[in-house]
Amino acid sequence: MERVFTQDEATALLPRLTELLTALRDAHRMAMELAGSGTKHTVSSNGSAAAAVTVSGPMLEVERLSDEIEGLGVILRDPETGLVDFAAMRDGQQIYLCWRLGEASIGYFHPRDTGFMGRQPL
Repeated sequence: MERVFTQDEATALLPRLTELLTALRDAHRMAMELAGSGTKHTVSSNGSAAAAVTVSGPMLEVERLSDEIEGLGVILRDPETGLVDFAAMRDGQQIYLCWRLGEASIGYFHPRDTGFMGRQPL
């Protein structure tokens, strides 16, 4: 079941989300770097278990952090930019409160049938 947030409830999660999304971004970048270089390494190492573990460690961390974020009821949209949505209601309409890592507060929303490009100030 979808969690529906008030703006205050979503705002209260921002310190924890900042920690989680920063760690997620870092793990995601590392996984992408290793996957890019891991392909060459895997070929030269004949697909060794050590090469697989090197690449899979950051991917497991990405999965763990993503699961923790989603476990809070937050919708993860982009691990690289730290973009998340919070299901909410505004004027009787279902919306998403929209926040991105680095923003000082939740200052935007968008209708459920639009994405980031439909973002509007609260």
